[in-house]
Amino acid sequence: MSSECERNPFALLIDLADRLRAFFDERAAQVGLTPAQAQALLRIEDPTRMGDLAEQQTCDPSSVTAMITRLEREGFVQRVVDPADARARLVQLSPKGRRTRAKLVALVADATTVVEALPTEQRAALVELFSGSH
Repeated sequence: MSSECERNPFALLIDLADRLRAFFDERAAQVGLTPAQAQALLRIEDPTRMGDLAEQQTCDPSSVTAMITRLEREGFVQRVVDPADARARLVQLSPKGRRTRAKLVALVADATTVVEALPTEQRAALVELFSGSH
């Protein structure tokens, strides 16, 4: 990347976000998930309402419904009755989903490698940006 990142903190952050997104997308593919599916699995620790999941992923509830249906069909999640409202359903991880989530968490844990791969000047600019000493 050009020296634009060194002069423009916003450009530096956009570049870092792009690199982190690519890193995450690769890890999601390693466990056989799309990035959106992987994000959903990471967000489902406890039984969760699909509306809450849609809000967390900032997407339309119908998109979450379609994704959860695919995840359910592939054995990653299951829908259960909400004990607080028998008309509502919650999404929870299946045993396969818990194993896959744990593997994904382990794969993304080394995200610091993304920052370490940046050129020295960009890492220094990030330190300066986050330390507030610019």
